[in-house]
Amino acid sequence: MLERVLLAIIEAHTTPETEGRQQERLGTAMRALVGPVTERERQIKQAVRYMVRERQRDICEAELAAIPSSRTATAASARPIAQLAEAAARKVVGCSTPAELRAVARFLSQRYRLSAQTRPMEPDPITAALEEEAVGRILAELEEWGVSTRY
Repeated sequence: MLERVLLAIIEAHTTPETEGRQQERLGTAMRALVGPVTERERQIKQAVRYMVRERQRDICEAELAAIPSSRTATAASARPIAQLAEAAARKVVGCSTPAELRAVARFLSQRYRLSAQTRPMEPDPITAALEEEAVGRILAELEEWGVSTRY
């Protein structure tokens, strides 16, 4: 959250001389406020972002597989958070020993769940449009049957 606030301030005060250096300025501001970020902290953030992207991909693939006209023969399901955390620990953080892998995966699972609680859900315009269309059809059907509706 702090990064977003700082980036908004930096964007509001960008001049032609500082254009294109927003991330550099953000890094400087963050170091000034909270101290230097270690490589491990950076890896943890990247690992959680990796988990979020993979989870979204899994959910999308599962939803596509559930469509009756889908060419996907088998119904897929999203991988559990623990499995995503283990993959992130291996691929992003670079854990190699089983003990380190378990510890980092457990930590990543906790960070993912915490970030999911604080991460705002972005509205899905497609879902909203489909819901609005469905409500419109229901209201039209009710009006055909003489039921007065206000929407």
